[in-house]
Amino acid sequence: MSIKNVIKRAPVTIIGIPSLIAFTLYTHDAFMVFFTVAGILILGEMFKLLRPNGTEPNIWLGYVLYLTLVGDQLFLAGQNLTYLIVVAALLLFAWEMFRKRDHVLENVSATFFATVFVALAMSYFIRLQQLGYEGTGGHLGGYAVLTVFVGVWVCDTMAYFIGSAIGKHKIFPRVSPNKSWEGSISGLFGALIALVLIVKAGWLPGLDYVDAIMLGLITGVAGQVGDFAESLVKRDVGVKDSSNLLPGHGGAWDRLDSILFAAPLSYLYLTLVVGI
Repeated sequence: MSIKNVIKRAPVTIIGIPSLIAFTLYTHDAFMVFFTVAGILILGEMFKLLRPNGTEPNIWLGYVLYLTLVGDQLFLAGQNLTYLIVVAALLLFAWEMFRKRDHVLENVSATFFATVFVALAMSYFIRLQQLGYEGTGGHLGGYAVLTVFVGVWVCDTMAYFIGSAIGKHKIFPRVSPNKSWEGSISGLFGALIALVLIVKAGWLPGLDYVDAIMLGLITGVAGQVGDFAESLVKRDVGVKDSSNLLPGHGGAWDRLDSILFAAPLSYLYLTLVVGI
């Protein structure tokens, strides 16, 4: 990473990290609104990346369906999910008749998948932050979200530095030519160590070291898969970043690609397995 890029990234990092910590621990509604909007930005970036391949996503209907799915997840516990997904598919196909665009099946499929994927991923991320919230700071869900961020960040950092130093065996050269098995495995071990230390420090009361290992595996493996997934799309359309929203950091999807995979799985583990 060049000095010029470090300088460009610094303001967002210096301001963003403390703000994110306070935002995550001491807010509820603001966190929900902020990351709901972040999901809209990610969806918009996905829609834009589809266009070079000739696909014409139904953007505004996609946004409406996204907000409907997120609202159902956050306010009605997802009790209408099945019905909404069926209606979304039917509505997208019906609307396509009036749009007069080529590549009908691609348009419908891409809009449907992107909308449902981002809506469910962001919904479970927000619901993770809501675990144990009672109107005060330091609540369980806030620490759970910070745990996912720390696990993903440690994994990315370890993978970058170790991979740059000793990485020789590439994982998916056609997707991300600079990522190596050495870096990936180092990142996974970093996430595991970070999660064990977090549980030992008492950030997540009631969790033991088995839970720490499981959450470390989730953040270390699922986070990297999320990163590869976005890289696959960007390489397919020949772009470096999903957008230029944040100077030196790329777009919203670039910043949250790992979280879109790691946070929902962490929520499901904590609720379905641990029983929080």
